[in-house]
Amino acid sequence: MIEIFNIIFLIFSIFWISTFPLFKNNLLIYKFSTLENISINLAILLNVFLFFSFYKLNQQYIFLILMILPLLNLFFLKKEIIEENIILLLFFSFILSIAISSNLYLEWDAQALWIYKVINFLDGNNFNNLSNVPGEITYPHLGTYVWAFFWKNSFIDIEYTGRIFYMFVYSLSILIIADLQKKDLLKKILIISGIFILSLDSFLLSGYQEYLVFSIFIFIFYFYFRFYETKEKIFIVPIILFINSILWIKNEASFFVLFFLFFAFFHHLIKKEKINKELVLLSILYLFFVFIKNIIFHSNFGEVNMGWQDYTTNNFGNIFQFSYFIERTSSIFVSILVALIKCKIYLVFFLVLFFNLNKKNFKVFLPYIFFLLLNITLIYLIYYLAKDPNWANYLATTVDRLLFQTSGIYFLPILFILKKK
Repeated sequence: MIEIFNIIFLIFSIFWISTFPLFKNNLLIYKFSTLENISINLAILLNVFLFFSFYKLNQQYIFLILMILPLLNLFFLKKEIIEENIILLLFFSFILSIAISSNLYLEWDAQALWIYKVINFLDGNNFNNLSNVPGEITYPHLGTYVWAFFWKNSFIDIEYTGRIFYMFVYSLSILIIADLQKKDLLKKILIISGIFILSLDSFLLSGYQEYLVFSIFIFIFYFYFRFYETKEKIFIVPIILFINSILWIKNEASFFVLFFLFFAFFHHLIKKEKINKELVLLSILYLFFVFIKNIIFHSNFGEVNMGWQDYTTNNFGNIFQFSYFIERTSSIFVSILVALIKCKIYLVFFLVLFFNLNKKNFKVFLPYIFFLLLNITLIYLIYYLAKDPNWANYLATTVDRLLFQTSGIYFLPILFILKKK
């Protein structure tokens, strides 16, 4: 019973904290939905956590302050904050939290890499102390800081309590895209349940960072399309904040964000629209964020690594050998094909594409196909150029995770076609 109460407490705490600082609709021309408000606040919160991670601060004091600040909203709210979307958010967060609480086993990467970073922050240490813990030092740490933060402020000293935040973010990302349908409650619940069924992977719920990347990319694409449709510049703000935060969760996210920018430029190109200055600004800020991140890692730890531990590229003599090309290419593309089949989201996307690809829908699907090809190209190059003799083992265990991290964005064209029908 105490575990159920603790889960409810943490979910409510995350929701409560995410209501401040609230983007007040009466202070802005554009009126945000409740889920948009929470998502923007989440983007701010992630960047606040990133800032805190570089200092030795008492996490319990921070938690107390974050719980007190939303009380200021009570002076401004003119209507009840509880609505059907909030109830659904809390409900699905609770169900997913129960699921991870019933399976306390941490999978390989979580055991070998992430949990040590979590314990570092749980013990009150900061980013600089990561050089003293096991695991790969150049892997980003923001997800593990948040994991440690909510574990520290749990009534129960069990690691899964920190990952309840992941379940909240995951649920929020699904609800915000499902809300685009504007269906009645029953149909909305069916759509949301279907999306969860397609995207749930119990293996990745066991301590991996993939669901954070998955969810944040949904937010990035969602707010990009809100900006594209409304031309409201305020939607650029959460995109900027989410881009900065995702770079500090997984290294490969740097490439995924770059591909998102290519997607945005390509989307404008096929729509025959002028590239606006906001996209140029996003590109400049992306380069700046990547530069700052690399400077911080290099100045603190003396290295920057964009692959797995000890990842290096092969020499030109091997890369251009015909036998090398045949062996690597066949193995890589078989693994990619298996991963695409394994991830049910891609199967549904391809089915929707097959039955709805006509002249009218071509411009809807084309940017997503372009984005997928960029991701497949990245995966191919990672393993084709790898010098590590164990490259085949990494290939077998990581391709599906690389593809999963950006798979959530393909729900957008699926839901678009569903809405038309």
